[in-house]
Amino acid sequence: MSIAPVRFPAELHQARSDVLEEYVQARIAQLVSLFTRRLQAHAPSLPPDLVSKSLAEAYQAVPPPEYSVIPLEDRDLQLVFRHDCMALGCLDPQCALCQHNPNRRCVVNFDRKYLVSDLLKARCGASIRIELVDRNTGLPIDEDISDLRLEMYILDGNLYDNKFLEGGRIIEGGTEPEEELEACALMLNKKKNTPLLVCGTGGINDSHGKVILPMPRGNKVSLPELHVSDSSEAILSGRKPPFRLLVRALLPNGRAKLRIRHAISEGFVVATRRTRTAGKVEIPSLEDHVSKLEHMGKETVRKLQDIAMAGMQVGIEIDVGELNTIQKVGDFKHLSLRAEEDGHLRQRLQHVLKLSREKWEEARDHAMRAVKGDSLMRVWYADRRATEMGLLFSCRLGSVELERPVALVQTRMEGGEAKMEATMIADLVPVQRELVHRMQPQAARSWWLSGHPGWAIFPVESEQFLQSGSLSMVSLADSGGAVGGYGGGMPVGLQHLPQGGVPRIAAAERG
Repeated sequence: MSIAPVRFPAELHQARSDVLEEYVQARIAQLVSLFTRRLQAHAPSLPPDLVSKSLAEAYQAVPPPEYSVIPLEDRDLQLVFRHDCMALGCLDPQCALCQHNPNRRCVVNFDRKYLVSDLLKARCGASIRIELVDRNTGLPIDEDISDLRLEMYILDGNLYDNKFLEGGRIIEGGTEPEEELEACALMLNKKKNTPLLVCGTGGINDSHGKVILPMPRGNKVSLPELHVSDSSEAILSGRKPPFRLLVRALLPNGRAKLRIRHAISEGFVVATRRTRTAGKVEIPSLEDHVSKLEHMGKETVRKLQDIAMAGMQVGIEIDVGELNTIQKVGDFKHLSLRAEEDGHLRQRLQHVLKLSREKWEEARDHAMRAVKGDSLMRVWYADRRATEMGLLFSCRLGSVELERPVALVQTRMEGGEAKMEATMIADLVPVQRELVHRMQPQAARSWWLSGHPGWAIFPVESEQFLQSGSLSMVSLADSGGAVGGYGGGMPVGLQHLPQGGVPRIAAAERG
């Protein structure tokens, strides 16, 4: 006998269906437990397993709920920016696996700085897309909206902030009045003959300078190779004035009742192309050239090549000994630390380098965030408790080569001691190749999870292992001993079980 599904109430559509299902299942579990106890009290001879089995079968036979479709006109919709971050370094400051990786996962969609004609992409290099979502659930809208178009243009970031984010005014995102947004609009570049926001394939610039882009089926589309044709300082006043990107829905004929809130990006600065040779990075390496630091322009870098001579040219004596020539970020970090201990030295350096207190502190803080080079290998185990089989990955500058494992590692017992063997990918037999083929996607998925479950640092330099192709012929990075087994040293985050000699992932597995 078939049972008709229960219709899902429209009043509950504002809540996520999976959350509601979990709640209902928890309530049913309570009812089953209480019902079973009461039934056994009334009929003690009734086998408990029979009751549980019958209830389980009945629950499995219940049809799924029928979700009635709420018309789009009755839903609160919004355009949002999203991207799939490609940076491998996580945001956990305590993560040993990522602490030396300068490329950390993005926390916003837009980079903080672009150069004129740079494509507007995320800091990690991923393309940014626009999606239409339900504000109540955060889920994408899959229903087709024929002839829906998007309108994009640049806003004066400072003016926008003054209007909507400062002065105690509270306006819910996506509801800023259209006429006030238009007052922040920047359509043309400084020469007034070219649109400020220029698009590539997929969109067009209209006669006002706005970019028009059709929204395809699925209500998800990447920015159409957008770039800005002039610097923000050339158009706006002040130091590093920001732009923002506005995306608004242009409703098709006959769908005027649709409510689609617009999307406004984070603020970003656009600089002139001449700064390309001194491109900055958010987290530099200690080995990077000093020009990678904030406020290290061409003239400042020249003076840092001979600080004493630069001081003499302006009548200031500076003696910093072995730090007289600053080539790398690490050199400037040491110079900054010495200057922080000697206020007079810091003032002389600021004067010679022509850095204000604010700029000096920003350059110093940037250097303090620098990370050292890290090429120790990484290992992932299919079973993070037993650690009997896994994959070895090479690592460069703290970034693991996630798509290309270099060896299959296996643990075997020899004389009561756990020994680790590594077989290079090129030397694998077909059965092992198939095993690696199945394991690599699992390793990649685990890396993107919080804490990188199953992953650890393997204390062997990547280049050293790749040259030798054997664990028995390389030295441990920390102890210098051969990696014959775990006795001479083990992957960071691994330890022996108290009995049995089988290594497992310890608390340090999350790095």
